[in-house]
Amino acid sequence: MLRRVAGGLPGAGPLRAVDAGRNLWLIVSNVSDKGYGEASISEGLQRLDWVSRRAMGHEAVVETFLAAAAVLPMQLFTIFTSDERALAHVTRNRRRIEGILTRVAGHVEWGLRLTWDERAARTAVEQAHKPSRGTAAVSGSAYLTRKRDLLDVNRVRLAGARSDATKLHRVLSKHATDAVRRTSTERAAPGSRLLLDAAYLVPARRGAAFRALLRRAAPMLEAAGIAASMTGPWPPYNFIASS
Repeated sequence: MLRRVAGGLPGAGPLRAVDAGRNLWLIVSNVSDKGYGEASISEGLQRLDWVSRRAMGHEAVVETFLAAAAVLPMQLFTIFTSDERALAHVTRNRRRIEGILTRVAGHVEWGLRLTWDERAARTAVEQAHKPSRGTAAVSGSAYLTRKRDLLDVNRVRLAGARSDATKLHRVLSKHATDAVRRTSTERAAPGSRLLLDAAYLVPARRGAAFRALLRRAAPMLEAAGIAASMTGPWPPYNFIASS
């Protein structure tokens, strides 16, 4: 029996499981041509709120089955005119589909974004040059060293932060089955402060241990002026196209 999914795609019917054979199931719902026909979608794509509601509904459906042995999310607005057409698509692509499912079985995706926090980096410099209690006043040379280090924050510290981000990515990659680094996103804008945008394919049972790796790296990241955001677990969106 399918669990009820809060929300779902607006205007879509109840979820149904269509047996595709060999322990493979399609999770589908019926939609009307009025709400999801070619013209309706073309018009809706011009409105961010329209797309967002449907993307969130699609995600809610996919996440409902995250605990399954393996999940292969289809793209938003993947529409077939009948169950038979959907099954024919599976038949044509079964070898590739089964290969992907075998690869991601028992795995989930974790995402990590590391960003350069200039304010945190400057604070770290200030703390490093702060005289300890009971010491004499700051000398002229110490004052100049502090000023130099502050001026070098953007040049030297940012370069160091990029290196630290790459090192952490290598460590996490060794503890994942696969990893994808989206360097095009990192370099999307000149002077980008995004140091790392990556996704990791991790066995579901090792999720806690994987998150612990980031917690252990937290002092190093803080000292380097790096802010970290790990998200997940997600369906393996970034590990299905390359299979």
